[in-house]
Amino acid sequence: MEIVRLVAGDAARFAAMRQTALAHEAASFRTSAADDAKVPLAVWMERLTQEHVYALQHDGQWLAIGGLTRETRSKLAHKGLVWGMYTTPAARGTGAAGRILDQLETAARELGLRQLQLTLMADNLTARHLYERHGYVLYAIEPDSVWRANESYADEALMWKRL
Repeated sequence: MEIVRLVAGDAARFAAMRQTALAHEAASFRTSAADDAKVPLAVWMERLTQEHVYALQHDGQWLAIGGLTRETRSKLAHKGLVWGMYTTPAARGTGAAGRILDQLETAARELGLRQLQLTLMADNLTARHLYERHGYVLYAIEPDSVWRANESYADEALMWKRL
């Protein structure tokens, strides 16, 4: 298994993997598959060019993905946002997500970032435990943050880690 940094040419494959995640595990994400499908491929190409997005792959198959965005405003430039974390069902429990998270933290340190932030659905305990094992600390719960279609509102957890 190897970790690769995604480039603009990976945009279609990346968008397809996101669609799979958002469609099959809608309750785990704040973005809907329908909304994400409206994002033009050119936007993903640009993000993959400017941001740090990685995939853990084995025999050409992507097992996990995750991204890092650096805050660009001058007073906040010491912070990064971890986003888009997803592990395929077959790779869960193998350490794939942890390897992506380690790579994102390495990239953040190389960028000189001082802290990372992330959000997750508050009831996603598997993800929360992953982040806690990696030193992230819960600092807030945003009540009723996300509408889960035809269900109810769900809380979102906000976590951070000092690098």
